[in-house]
Amino acid sequence: MCASYSSVHRLHRCSELTRCAFAGNADGRRLASGSTDKALRLWVPEKDNKSMELKGHQSEVSRIRWDPTHPERLVTCSASINANRDTGVYFWDVRQAKATAVVETDGENINMVWSPDGKTVVVGNRSDTVKWIDVDTKTVVNTIKNAKETNEAVFSHNGSVLVTPHDGDLGITAFPSGDHLHTVEVSPVATITTDLDPRGRYLAAGSNDATVTLWETEEWTCVQSINGHDDPIRSCLFSHDGNYLASTSSQSSILISEVPSGRKAQSLPTIGVCDVIAWHPNKLLLAYASEELDVGSKRPSGAFRIWGL
Repeated sequence: MCASYSSVHRLHRCSELTRCAFAGNADGRRLASGSTDKALRLWVPEKDNKSMELKGHQSEVSRIRWDPTHPERLVTCSASINANRDTGVYFWDVRQAKATAVVETDGENINMVWSPDGKTVVVGNRSDTVKWIDVDTKTVVNTIKNAKETNEAVFSHNGSVLVTPHDGDLGITAFPSGDHLHTVEVSPVATITTDLDPRGRYLAAGSNDATVTLWETEEWTCVQSINGHDDPIRSCLFSHDGNYLASTSSQSSILISEVPSGRKAQSLPTIGVCDVIAWHPNKLLLAYASEELDVGSKRPSGAFRIWGL
């Protein structure tokens, strides 16, 4: 159990429009944010409140993932279904002012994960179609059309296993062969988000029944259910040391739970619904953004906050 907690201690303004995506890079120096104004912004939170803006998307920036092998590279996509439908997966290098490559997909991309070796990006869309993108050649090398609702996947730390939610189950497959290894029945309703703890011992799964479950990864048995939310889970992430799990739902708060006991360590009230969070890779710092409105204009503030332990 933690002895004390600091309050929110820093505020950064992302955009006057709604923030859609949020992620920190491998060395912890940069945060990236995406908004409905089609811009990707890069921040150095411990230095100042200024950002570097990168443009190229034709619609909102909905998902961001950093290259796990390189702190200067990242990839983005859009889930947009409006008239400016943006179907590309954009590769960026922060040392350049524009995208280094754009790989066309079927569009409406709602989830994305980068393999630990940095060689493959797996992206899924609203139609439950998953594409594997070869990072070196910037080409789609595999397309999988799923009959069930398919949500955010996670790789094992050595990249040899891919765990993908299909409705309320987890499909565990070998990567890159795709051979089926195991199915875990998580929930009677859809499982939306997953994360693997840094030691690879536990996998967290957040579902539409407002529950986050912890699964040990040897026998794939459930060791804990976290029931501190009242609404469908939107995200769950382990801290860098694996001792804490942050989770968010459709309600206005973030729950910090101890691992593996599931005991509540802290509940962070947010101003509006919060569904995007990012732990620092080697400190107990949690960055988050919510649907917060500016007090004066009543427009989305675009602010993100950093909470420290």
